Amino acid sequence: MIKKLILGTVLALIALIAAAYYFELGVSTQTKRDRFIAKARVYSQDAKSHAAIIEFKNALKVDPAHAETHYDLGMELLKVGDFRAAYNEFVRAADLDPKLLKARYQLGVIYVLSKELDKARTELEKVRAQNAGSHEAHYLAAQIDVAEKNPDKAIAELQEALKKEPSNGQILVDIGQIHVSKRDFKAAEESFRGALEADPKLYRARIALAQLYLLSGAQDKAEQELLAATRADPENENLLHVLGSFYSRTRQIDQFETLYLDLLKRKPDSAIAKKRLIELYLVKKDYDRAKYYIDQVLKNAPEDVDGRYFRGRVFLVERNAQKAYDDLAAAVRGAPRFAPGQYFMGVAALYLNKAAEAKASFTKAAELAPNWLPPHASLAQLHIAAGDADLALDEAGKILKFRPDDETALSVSGAARLKKGELDQALELFKRVQSNNPKSPSAALNVAAVYMVKKQYGEALKNYEQSFTLAPDNLEALSAIAQIHLLEGNSKAAFARVEQELKTSKNQAGVLQLLGQISLSTKNYAQAIGYLEKAVNLNPDLGAAYYMMGSAYAAQKRFEPALEQYRKIVEKNPKAIPAHMMIGILHDLQKQPAKANEAYQKVLEVDKNFAPAANNLAWNYAEHGGNLDTAFNLAQKARELRPNDPSIADTLGWIQVKKKAYPSAIGLLKESNEKFKESNPTVLYHLAVAYDKNGDEELARDTVKRIFAVKQDFAEAQDAKKLYGNLGGK
Repeated sequence: MIKKLILGTVLALIALIAAAYYFELGVSTQTKRDRFIAKARVYSQDAKSHAAIIEFKNALKVDPAHAETHYDLGMELLKVGDFRAAYNEFVRAADLDPKLLKARYQLGVIYVLSKELDKARTELEKVRAQNAGSHEAHYLAAQIDVAEKNPDKAIAELQEALKKEPSNGQILVDIGQIHVSKRDFKAAEESFRGALEADPKLYRARIALAQLYLLSGAQDKAEQELLAATRADPENENLLHVLGSFYSRTRQIDQFETLYLDLLKRKPDSAIAKKRLIELYLVKKDYDRAKYYIDQVLKNAPEDVDGRYFRGRVFLVERNAQKAYDDLAAAVRGAPRFAPGQYFMGVAALYLNKAAEAKASFTKAAELAPNWLPPHASLAQLHIAAGDADLALDEAGKILKFRPDDETALSVSGAARLKKGELDQALELFKRVQSNNPKSPSAALNVAAVYMVKKQYGEALKNYEQSFTLAPDNLEALSAIAQIHLLEGNSKAAFARVEQELKTSKNQAGVLQLLGQISLSTKNYAQAIGYLEKAVNLNPDLGAAYYMMGSAYAAQKRFEPALEQYRKIVEKNPKAIPAHMMIGILHDLQKQPAKANEAYQKVLEVDKNFAPAANNLAWNYAEHGGNLDTAFNLAQKARELRPNDPSIADTLGWIQVKKKAYPSAIGLLKESNEKFKESNPTVLYHLAVAYDKNGDEELARDTVKRIFAVKQDFAEAQDAKKLYGNLGGK
């Protein structure tokens, strides 16, 4: 009975398969193809590009000669950022159907984006040969004109397209954007207004209008436009991130919060409401509430591009650079033309000391959103940090074109002029910042720095005092004031000025360290040690103080008595970090790296995040036969903990030299040298070696020359002289 039942089931199944096979045989190739295409278009409308791509490919397996499907596949591939594959599909579509103008248009656009303008013009000629007055012909010609910096010709082409489609608001928006690039804000506003008259629901026009108002400083008008757009269509996903960018410039956010909290009450599953609230809470720095909604978004869709982007932003705030980078990279993979994702991925790359990747991300963000200023500001700062004054000026100029008084752009331009030796221009730029913002301590500091280079010490002193008054916890200005007194041979005045701050300063450890530094420069070693010991007792994380104490003991040849003193301290308190650090440094000064490393390891056992110990241990591993990867990891950890410490940048740079990663080494060592203000001969020597190993002999020779202007007698002096001789110096 069971066997008969099974046999019957099998026979029925065979019959069913046979019937299905029979009916499928009767289906035409076109019908099979169109089924896949229909599925693909549904996926495309739902923004599921990867699924759409699979279905378009299935359609092409059935009918590989269908030009329209090749075109549609190319468009989906563009959405996921696979430009090479998209290009191939457009080529195939145009070959199969030479009259398919939209395929030729997309080929032309790809050539424009890749700056292959001759090829773009060839495609334009083919489009014009078929239909010279087509939308595609005018638009492609306009894009080529923009790339060739002929905005008026581009506008003329788009106006011809508009004559045939007078109600097409999109064309008016594009015309307006070209007017913005010309800084013709009045014409741009007229175009955007015209677009809204043609189509009141055209969100692109309203966003463009709001951005125009922000660029021209009319913040209230910008707010009105975005409020109107949001109220008209609160669930319009295209407004996401545009609003977030606006919120970061204004404080008018309470009503938006109420709007989206109410929307969530009505629609608890609304992803757009949750995402808008996340943006709001990021601006308000309410990270716990932001994370609450981020978790909800990612719980429902673990690979949601916005969810990964927002979580990456939170990780940045928490200084968890690697997790931030991973999330932002995933967001960019999902949306390669998303400018904010590219920008913040660049920020994360900077935190991870990936300067080249950061530069690439900022550049991409600037290309995708040329009128969005933060990527240009970051590029300008990155270029000036790398010593590329001309590139820094170029990026800063793009900001000043729209915002002539932008503080960051003016400051970077001033630093670039200073780098180029154009002192009067630098001073003028820094004074503009100071005039616009008299309460800016950094502006006064920059003005003072130029006067120092000009050796106008009276003016320098006045501005350093102003900077210190505005920011009394920042000791850079106080240190410079003391330096001026020392340069004038008045050490008593230097001591008196710094001691004046001991009672009132909130950074007493820093003031004590500065007093120790002055004592060391005047060779009062006992006094220097006294000040520095008090400094590290108040703040054990003062890495430079340990080095200065070590130098003071070394100058007196008092290694053993000092070691004995610190050993007594650790006997009483095994977790006394300053004492362990000094034991390590004193052993280093006696060229006993193994014993020094024991002390640094004990520090890290007490506090695994103590940057000075990690840095010193990394240095010893690199210099005395340790594992370079271990050294790199230790130095990288120290760098994450103390990103602005020039000593750590030097250690990491020197390790990169040993690992033969010369471009990265040069970037780190240049940063260290600039922060030391060319006063550290060891760092200059390391930089010269990095240049030499990288094949930059002229830069290496120039750097070695500068070493001996700083100091004749230092640990690597003989090596520096040998290097100079090998480079052809005399």
